[in-house]
Amino acid sequence: MADDQNTGNTTDEKDVSVAEAEQDESSEDIQAQLKKVIKVSVTEAGVLRKKMTVSVPRESIDSEQDSQYQELISDSVIPGFRRGRAPRRLVEKRFGREVGEQVTTKIVSNAYMAAIDKEEIKVLGDPLMWVTITDKKKEGDGQERLVDLTTALRHMRLPDEGPFEFRCEVEVKPEFELPELDGIAIEKPTLKITDDDISSEIDRIRARRGNYVPVIDGKVEDDDLLICDLRVTVDGEEVKTAENIQVAARPQWVEGVTFEDFGKKVKGCKTGDKKVFKGKIPTDYDRADLRGKEAEFEFTLNDIKRMKLPEIDKAYMESLGFESEKEYRAWVKESMEGRLHQELQSGMRRQIAEQLLTSVKLELPEGLSTRQTERTVTRRVVELRRKGVPQAEIDKHADELRTGAREQAVNELKLHFILEEIAEKLEIKVTEEEINGQIAAIARAYGRRFDRVRDELGRENGLESLYLQLRDDKCLDHILEKAKITEAEVKPKAAKKKDSASGATKKKTEASKVAKTKTTKSPTKKKKTTKK
Repeated sequence: MADDQNTGNTTDEKDVSVAEAEQDESSEDIQAQLKKVIKVSVTEAGVLRKKMTVSVPRESIDSEQDSQYQELISDSVIPGFRRGRAPRRLVEKRFGREVGEQVTTKIVSNAYMAAIDKEEIKVLGDPLMWVTITDKKKEGDGQERLVDLTTALRHMRLPDEGPFEFRCEVEVKPEFELPELDGIAIEKPTLKITDDDISSEIDRIRARRGNYVPVIDGKVEDDDLLICDLRVTVDGEEVKTAENIQVAARPQWVEGVTFEDFGKKVKGCKTGDKKVFKGKIPTDYDRADLRGKEAEFEFTLNDIKRMKLPEIDKAYMESLGFESEKEYRAWVKESMEGRLHQELQSGMRRQIAEQLLTSVKLELPEGLSTRQTERTVTRRVVELRRKGVPQAEIDKHADELRTGAREQAVNELKLHFILEEIAEKLEIKVTEEEINGQIAAIARAYGRRFDRVRDELGRENGLESLYLQLRDDKCLDHILEKAKITEAEVKPKAAKKKDSASGATKKKTEASKVAKTKTTKSPTKKKKTTKK
């Protein structure tokens, strides 16, 4: 029975693979045909951004519709007619809407791919499409907006006659020269784990079990989680409202607008208070008529929540599988020392990255697009998850990256382009097994199921970011193999100081970075690890 089942599964998998291959081949054929007949107009829409108008001739639309209807006539059963004998007008009446949607999707997606191939445009991610929103149930009915492809297809309709034209905006890859990759000078620090490092690590482990609890009759403090109603107005006109959104009492990024003083202004507020912030709508906002305009953002505070960490008591120690805090600290130190090699490797990768950023001349937009900023944030979030960092700390890092650190976001994006070019040059790939291995490690770090973590990463575009991180690590390690490495002793520095100009914490030593990295194994695994 088992053999029969296995044989059946293998057959199904082969059938799916054949179907997917045939579908890919069909799409390539359609794109090749469209490339010959479509008309494409390309104009500049800013730095690394182009606006593209694509016109598909009527003959291509009619040909695709005929193909769809012929297939339906052959397969569908219409009462009163034998299979394959129903008149086309009846099939059109019954299935016209579905065919129209399928043909629209097929024409738009394949024409877009044919257009960028024809114009030899190297794009970043998916396009944003210009469409007129016609859903009366939604805000902004009748207005032309720049939306993602999936949303656009819901509002696109093929014309009854004449060519079909659509417009989109794409972000394009920058062009630059790579530096010499061999023989880069790198310092390898000699590090030791200190008691302070161990204490910091324990605090981070506690944060894993922390949770947000409501604050009753209290005032907002730093990093509190706030539940607010949002009202956005431009020139006195209400353009957006949202209920019970979550923001934190620190710099925030809302609707693409940065509020670096958000945490300072809401500190001390109570439930029911209102705060108004002003900012400029970004240049890639989905409503073109609002771009670059001054807007008012009114936040009404509904609830305050604060992170509560578990106490380090006997019950907490026992829940982790330890009899005393001394034994627990010894385990943490051992785990940190075991990861020291990985951290040294990460430190040397960072040195290579910094040298690449310094040596490559690369122009990026003055105002990073919303999508590119979010991609940068997503990559950082996935990186922190790989290290098992508590979610509250991940959220804080994401907010800092979105708001106060434009230079950091620019460097992250520059490095992404540089490493992508290096990966193409060195033909570096990442396998599905490697991706799944990292997902399994993340699942273990947070005590969650593999499939839940993978689904969550898929919903948040995290799988792509994970792939890119693994690929980038391979690129940096390849360069590291041919680098000139010298050992250097790291001298301890003074405690944290505040920069008088920016208020930012000054750069920490490599040793403190080690202390800030999470363990990838749960402390409850102690006995099992000892047996191994």
